[in-house]
Amino acid sequence: MACDMPAVPMPVAPGSSHSPELRPARTRMSSFGDDQDLANELPPNWDLRRFQDRAKSVLNEYFVSLAVEDTVASAVELLALCPSEADELGVVAMKAALDRGKDAPSDIVRLFEGLSRSESFDRPALVRSFEKIFCRLEDLKIDAPMAEKGILEILQGCIATGCVDKKLLSKLPETLLRGGLAGDKVPVSPEFHEMLEKTVQELKAFKHAAGRCIEEYFVTMNAEEVGTVLKELSMAPYHHEFVKKAITMSFSQTSESAGREAVLQLLNWLCTDGVLSKDDIQWGTTRMLSQVDDLSLDYPRCIEMLTEVIIRLLVDELVSVPFLRRCRLLRLGDTAGLKVLDAVQRKTPEYSKKHLSTAAFKNEIKAMILEYFNSGDTAEFGRCIREITPLTPAQSAELVRKIMVFAMERSGSECEMALTLLVYIARNEELETKDIENGFDDMYRNMPDILLDVPDAEEMARSFVVEAMKHKVLRESWPDPEEPDE
Repeated sequence: MACDMPAVPMPVAPGSSHSPELRPARTRMSSFGDDQDLANELPPNWDLRRFQDRAKSVLNEYFVSLAVEDTVASAVELLALCPSEADELGVVAMKAALDRGKDAPSDIVRLFEGLSRSESFDRPALVRSFEKIFCRLEDLKIDAPMAEKGILEILQGCIATGCVDKKLLSKLPETLLRGGLAGDKVPVSPEFHEMLEKTVQELKAFKHAAGRCIEEYFVTMNAEEVGTVLKELSMAPYHHEFVKKAITMSFSQTSESAGREAVLQLLNWLCTDGVLSKDDIQWGTTRMLSQVDDLSLDYPRCIEMLTEVIIRLLVDELVSVPFLRRCRLLRLGDTAGLKVLDAVQRKTPEYSKKHLSTAAFKNEIKAMILEYFNSGDTAEFGRCIREITPLTPAQSAELVRKIMVFAMERSGSECEMALTLLVYIARNEELETKDIENGFDDMYRNMPDILLDVPDAEEMARSFVVEAMKHKVLRESWPDPEEPDE
């Protein structure tokens, strides 16, 4: 039913378990992995094409030799260079198996089983690989007509060997589930067939109940009643379908903004009440991203509406920046999905800057420093630091070092401005004293390279040290190690 009235704030019942600590984005771990790992990206000297080519080379050798341990060693060596790309390796491996057909799926299962014993390729990485494959199913079938058969064979083997949990079946697209039950089209073991059949029945029942529940919510705006229904259904593995359905139905409300506000209040309520989990929101989001093109046929403004929903999910701490970045690296939803994710990033710089890639971090601090030299606005620089925190110790040191080095490369006036900035940063505690000292240490470690561009760098660095000590930015005993507290 349509709802053209503004959504009302959801009340918190006295004595309820609502707590800001239950925000999903504050929970680091999910079936997709640890947020810290999701934030990692390719090293600056690598790009995706280069990694994919190396991965394909490793896999081509494997399909010739079928030497699992040798291939695992080669894959681990590759992942040591690009630790962020374990999920991409899984995607490339499954695509290669689908292209080859016949025994290739079982060969890939043996490889995944071997890789799963290494620290470089964990279960969350394989889960992300499967989700990428699930989201690309229809495209994969164009080039590999037997894609459904191959994917299910790989999944069946991975469940049997313990590489992934059988709960992953609840995340299968309905077309793939039904394909697995379509007679001899996709032959599976009797046990796996029974698991698929049970999943199809449960999914059908849940989607029917969830649809009715959401329709009623858009009339009554009673989030608590929705939570009660979901608890009574006791079908938590399918809650991602609820998230997807609720967001989609919000698009059809008479008032676009009221529909969006209503669904976001609902999701907030259900998360803080513990009904929905981080996994539910993440899987619901990935499925929405993967269906943008299809949804756009019914909702021409789908890209804009989904962008606004995800922005609010981010602001309300229901999804995290690392998770959204990983969705982008996996290119979920292809061109349409990337449009949504790029728009979210552009419109939320205060969030996205907190998880910059290595290359992006370097570009960001360079722009910050050069802008400061143009404006002399220390307060603005402090605000910029807060936008990109938390920083690692290495990033903090690099920031301090580059403030001084960029000044050395310019003029004496910039050097004075750099000192003023360091004093401001220290006194306003934008960085800790230890971070400042680490920056000076970093400058001297890089001195041989700095001298190539700034012949007087050692003399200028000494001036920075003297002035920094005078203003109590550095300890007088620096660079001696600080004595530990008794």
